[in-house]
Amino acid sequence: MSSTATISSHVQQQVALLASASEVQLQVMVSKFLGYGILVGSLFLQVPQLLRILLSRSVVGLSATARYSEVPINSSSVIYHFLLGYPLACYGENIVVLIQNLIVVALIWAWRTPRVPVREMLFCTLSFVVLCAAQLSLPKELLPWLIYVNIPFIFGSTVPQILANARQGHTGQLSILTCFLKLVGCCVRIFTTITQIGLDPGLLLGYFAGASMNLTLVLQGFYYRDATAQLNEEERRKRDADKKSI
Repeated sequence: MSSTATISSHVQQQVALLASASEVQLQVMVSKFLGYGILVGSLFLQVPQLLRILLSRSVVGLSATARYSEVPINSSSVIYHFLLGYPLACYGENIVVLIQNLIVVALIWAWRTPRVPVREMLFCTLSFVVLCAAQLSLPKELLPWLIYVNIPFIFGSTVPQILANARQGHTGQLSILTCFLKLVGCCVRIFTTITQIGLDPGLLLGYFAGASMNLTLVLQGFYYRDATAQLNEEERRKRDADKKSI
């Protein structure tokens, strides 16, 4: 009788272990699926923003300071994950988004009124190159601190835009859809980081900060939607009038 009870207890323990292992494996599989899903989705992250700029041929309402700050967020994240040997599924979208953000910056330089001074362009370009070179040359023991560099840039890439929206009373050519996609991406990255990497405080803090800031932008988009629609209509009429006068 005792032997039977022992065997039964052992079987129950094995079943519990298998169930626990299966649950962990399922979480990892879901996490990897979401990670690669974000990577694919990142191909379209800035598409709404780029379309708004290209179709209107205007960057009105966009904060150049916010865009400048957004570029090193992606580059720092790529360098951090790469040097620590993290899987591509955990950071691949940053490579794609980095390229897209550089395109947005180039469009701001091309179409902003008044024009962006050449010295500002040179300063931003040189600063970006120096920052990347410095990060790539960091000793291994300092790498965990690298991701904390992103925290000021996260606020720098959103707070100026939030303040500009509040000051202008509209969101201009800012794509709220892109902000919403960033919000979703940050939330998913919190899950994938915990399941695939662990409780990395720097990464998690950055994703929480990004989620909160993009949530604010999304809420502003809804709050100022009528004023923004009116502005866009005025911009359209102005372009039509300019075409007729040619």
